[in-house]
Amino acid sequence: MTGRDSELVAIRRGLGGVGGYSGVAIVGAAGVGKTRLAREVMERAAATGERTKWIVGTQSAQPIPLGAFTSLLGASMSDPLSNVRRIINSFVAQQHKGSVLICVDDAHLLDGLSAHVVHELARSRAARLLITLRSGGDEPDAVTALCKDGWLARLDLEPLSLDDTTTVIETALGGSVDSHDAQRFWKLTGGNALFLRELLKDQLAAGRMQRAAGVWMWDEDVAVSPNLGEVVARQLGRLTPELALVLDTLSQCEPIEVDLLCDLVGRHDLETAERMHLVIVERSGDALSVRLAHPLFGEIRRATAGEMSLSHIRGRLARRLAEDGDRDMQATVRRSLLTLESDLEPDPRLYLEAARFAMTLLDLQLAERFATAAAECGVAEAASVEVMNTVLLGHGERAETLLREMSRHGPDRHQWATVRAANLIWMLGRPGDASAVLAERVGHDESPTDLAARLAVEACVDAVSARCESAAANARAALECGALSDFHAMMASLALVMAQGALGQVEGTSVVFDRALDMATTSFQASHLRFWLGSVYARACRLTGRLDDCVETAQRLADSARDVPGLAYANLAFLLGHAELVRGELPRAVKLLREALAGVEKHAVTTGLRPATCFALAEAYAKLGRPDEAMAAISEARTCVPPDYLFMQTGLCVASGWVLAASGALADAVATVRDGAKDARDRVQPTHELACLQAAVQWGDTSGAARIRELADALALPIADTVADHAEALRAGSGDGLLAAAGHYRTIGDVATAADAAAQAAVAFAAGMQGKRARYAAALSQELVDECGGLCTPALRTPVTAVPLTGRQREIAELVAAGLSNRDIGNRLQMSVRTVEGHLLRACRRVGAASRADLAAIMRGGPGGRR
Repeated sequence: MTGRDSELVAIRRGLGGVGGYSGVAIVGAAGVGKTRLAREVMERAAATGERTKWIVGTQSAQPIPLGAFTSLLGASMSDPLSNVRRIINSFVAQQHKGSVLICVDDAHLLDGLSAHVVHELARSRAARLLITLRSGGDEPDAVTALCKDGWLARLDLEPLSLDDTTTVIETALGGSVDSHDAQRFWKLTGGNALFLRELLKDQLAAGRMQRAAGVWMWDEDVAVSPNLGEVVARQLGRLTPELALVLDTLSQCEPIEVDLLCDLVGRHDLETAERMHLVIVERSGDALSVRLAHPLFGEIRRATAGEMSLSHIRGRLARRLAEDGDRDMQATVRRSLLTLESDLEPDPRLYLEAARFAMTLLDLQLAERFATAAAECGVAEAASVEVMNTVLLGHGERAETLLREMSRHGPDRHQWATVRAANLIWMLGRPGDASAVLAERVGHDESPTDLAARLAVEACVDAVSARCESAAANARAALECGALSDFHAMMASLALVMAQGALGQVEGTSVVFDRALDMATTSFQASHLRFWLGSVYARACRLTGRLDDCVETAQRLADSARDVPGLAYANLAFLLGHAELVRGELPRAVKLLREALAGVEKHAVTTGLRPATCFALAEAYAKLGRPDEAMAAISEARTCVPPDYLFMQTGLCVASGWVLAASGALADAVATVRDGAKDARDRVQPTHELACLQAAVQWGDTSGAARIRELADALALPIADTVADHAEALRAGSGDGLLAAAGHYRTIGDVATAADAAAQAAVAFAAGMQGKRARYAAALSQELVDECGGLCTPALRTPVTAVPLTGRQREIAELVAAGLSNRDIGNRLQMSVRTVEGHLLRACRRVGAASRADLAAIMRGGPGGRR
């Protein structure tokens, strides 16, 4: 009954007499769930003691007068009109004994007399009626009149929405499903509940649904069982060979312009298919195009038609499409795929061009097929396209094998050496080895372009090694050359954005990003790198407090790459998940980030996408108060952060601190981020240092307030000023100052930190005996918590009391709330159990807790008082 709550309410109202109706007619397409909904209504009625009767209209009983009611007539046969009266009188008699609910399923299949009985029952109100009716059917007039004349309330049952489809799938699988795949199910089935159930069953039976990182993912291929074929075949009907050719042609390529399709099939056959609702003809401007009436029609025909026949059809299509020429990249890729899978002779030049276009369109798996096919035909240029695609796919070791050879021989060996170095940095996490490769090229008669390419990749080495000033200088020098390949221009842009974000240099960063993104949308070398660029730019925006820009960047990339396949979606899911984390939509962030991690696992990539996703996932879980899942995420992150990736240490440090805080180890969490702040200061990464110190302030530590003010004065960023104000207000115990900081965070877009600052304000007001202000701040904090979809941070676990807890009492109370025993707490804090008990007793007195369990509940309730 997923997604049918409102329909159940409407049916209950109609059957209850609201509107003066005798019942309800559920109208909808075949398979949309009419019968399932009707059965649910009948079962609920029976459970409350009502008498129910289920009647079914069938094709086999349609020729028999009163065929739907033969079970009520028994063996006695008489005049049909007398039988009609007998049936009606029997229901009237039952109604006098109590409420009767009659369901007539598939009422469009009733014979004329059975339809007359139903109409008379409705008109005379002899019983309450619930009927199901297929839309667009050829039902008897008496059935049509039931709604037309107002005897029954009409309920048009729409297909399931995308959200409802996702819920149905996840309920059946018992776990989360990848959003991209859920949308694919929805599009293929059109929200038809019957088709959805059968299609999902087929994918499970064929092993096409697999779990990766706890998320169910669908293989690229669609499994079609005979059972699903039979279900859909009832829609297709019996196809003549001519109609089958129409559907088979469209199953390989749609939509197709009518004039083009009529060169391959008979126009009369196409018109017949349209009349039978097998295809849909649509007008766009002056042109008519054709597509299949339902996406599953194509899947069924591809699964049931012979491969030799389909291969021949693909060849005819490819030849005909070539006559008109390709209007865009998608058309070339489509024609190339048809050729590749047809009975035509190979076309290696077409394959090579399609490989580049597929890379530009973000389908790296398809590009690999084309490049391999071109290489097998002996096209020399195919090797360079193939190796670049291998790099972008994240197959680092395989790419290194190919690039090692290419960088030693041939006229382009310098360029390939720099690509090899980039692969070593980004795919294999070996910046030291990349530096050695680049050093070998120095002094080898470098042209200005060769020098710029080397500087671009050296900038990347500097960036991941946290040498930000050097990275920015080398990247700018490379970009000023103006003759870089798209790949190397993207490398320089990545390094420059990373460096400027760490240095807090906002000016010019968006210009670099915009130029690189524009280039990426039309370049086969750089198209996939748009996601890397978006990730580092979003990170720079977050570090410099431009959270709206961070969120807007993710949406902008999503808009430029809708329905992206495979690995591209994993990158996009991370970007969108990170944006949700930044703006505080934590449950949504967790879902998207898990999908990103599942994509990483499925495609076996070795890029920084895995650790970056784990950092974000650990932070999101920790802020939601789910320490075990947060610990699992951070543990995985530690296994995949390359030791020389100093740029990632801040992300690892802050995420680790959040995990410790979620586990109740507040002192350890503060110590972790303060160590991280010191390291960032030594590496001259002021915004990284600020991020570490901000986390400490959120956890109640004000020892870095003076340093934060120094950073604010040096950076001149609104976020730095806000963090400084936050720290100083917390140190001074100023509730008004903390409320002001909460307002600034909210303006910036950081709702989660605003909730923390408001919670801290409630505690400060309570300590200052300002009860009304404390309640206001607590209510504001709870409002922000709800806006985030739930939060459970240390600030939100701090009870509002006139006498605040001491640092040690707070620490022990946090560990109690985390579920640790007194002995466990003593071992962790290196103190005796008796000492722990003493601190615990005093903490309970201060917050008014009657027991250890009561203290834990108060801590979980926080300023808002929810337990």
